[in-house]
Amino acid sequence: MLELGNNERHTSSPATQTEENILLDSKDPDHPRNWSTVAKMSFCTIVCAAVFGVSFASSILGPAASIIAHQYHVSEIIMQLGVSLFVAGFAAGPLVWGPFAEAFGNRITLIIGVILCGIWQIPLGVANNVPTILVSRFLAGSFGSSITTVGSGILADLYDPIPRGTVLAFAAVSINLGSSFAPIVASYLTIKHSWRWLAWIPLIYFGCLALIVLLFLRESDPSRILAARRKGGRQDSSSDDEEHSTTNPRSPVGQSHELLVKYLKKPILLFVQEPILIILTIYMAFVYGLLYLSYQLFPIAFRTRGWSTPTATLPFISVAVGLFSSVAVIAIFMNTWYKRKWLESGQISTPEDCLPPMILGSMVLPPAIFWFGWTLDSHPISQLLAAGFIGLGLQLVFTVGVVYIVNVYRAHVVSAFAIHITVRSLVASTFPIWTQSMYLGLGFRNMTNVLGAFAALMLPFPLLFFFCGPRIRSWSRYSES
Repeated sequence: MLELGNNERHTSSPATQTEENILLDSKDPDHPRNWSTVAKMSFCTIVCAAVFGVSFASSILGPAASIIAHQYHVSEIIMQLGVSLFVAGFAAGPLVWGPFAEAFGNRITLIIGVILCGIWQIPLGVANNVPTILVSRFLAGSFGSSITTVGSGILADLYDPIPRGTVLAFAAVSINLGSSFAPIVASYLTIKHSWRWLAWIPLIYFGCLALIVLLFLRESDPSRILAARRKGGRQDSSSDDEEHSTTNPRSPVGQSHELLVKYLKKPILLFVQEPILIILTIYMAFVYGLLYLSYQLFPIAFRTRGWSTPTATLPFISVAVGLFSSVAVIAIFMNTWYKRKWLESGQISTPEDCLPPMILGSMVLPPAIFWFGWTLDSHPISQLLAAGFIGLGLQLVFTVGVVYIVNVYRAHVVSAFAIHITVRSLVASTFPIWTQSMYLGLGFRNMTNVLGAFAALMLPFPLLFFFCGPRIRSWSRYSES
């Protein structure tokens, strides 16, 4: 779910590229890529912490669905909407927060996300009815989506291509890592305390994080740094209105019309006309939804073995190990094969050069799903190992899929991600709803067979893009790579 977001436009769009190269040279000490190592690492830590927090909040209510359903006399499926609606809130992110960041900057957008995602935990914690719970969850997800919309765009401003891949892999892992640990925390917390602590914990986290963001996070957009310098060296967002009028002399009506076309009409045109975007959106919606589906499916598998409900969430640690392993795989790839190819070609690369880890992930994922489903009656260590490989496979597909979309649609990346994230989030948000029904209708093994078969069906596409990507991109109106 973490995107290269709207900051990529500063290095891709012809207009902004000219502005950045002439007015804020890449060798300028104020350029984000020339900040100190400590400053860059601090930024990465803050952004990853924010991404982790919104991810953690997204799935934390899942294990308490049955408890809340019993308290308010509704079905458990209704209460699973608490997870689904949070993820559905992510769909609003690019369409709302993209234009907002375009107008006011990434720093203020991320600050709003951290504060308001935290504030919407309060009505959840004091809720006395189901509608309040569900509305609070949706709004928390909607505001939290601003973090994922601009988060990795901030990181992209800081690094050159080789280290950028590894840093973005950490950011991508953070969002899935948070949602993996949340069910473990929630299961043990609800044993000794009220389910309402599932709201108070994220509130405390976001409250502490808000102070850090307000104190230490600066704007990383090169064009805004320049505008702040012209206004007296300020790098906060307080002068955004003035600097926007300085750097963009167009009328508000003209700007509004341009944003409307860019973020509403153009994304739809991209999605219906671009086979690469359509296929990757379907594939990444599946792997993203698979992670949320696993938050119900894995505990079912281990409760069948006789494990207690809290203990049955511990296999998510194995998933987390798989997620972390993907960072090592991508880091090794970026600093060996990719770096060598990049240097040999004169520091020029094609979008397809980043695809080998995705190919690996697409090959690992189907057998890992089948492995998990077919070893229900064998030793638990077998399923734990399978869970780790599921985490590795889906994270490799997810992370590299994001990078490939960025590389293909460089000058149109905001519009491409606007529709991609919207469709992906809407599709993935349905997975927690139908998981239990699918399990009851098909049984555990048949359910994993269906999921594994779909993963296998998608396997050829990364290979197709790797070998035929240049030809496919030559048909595109929007690919400029």
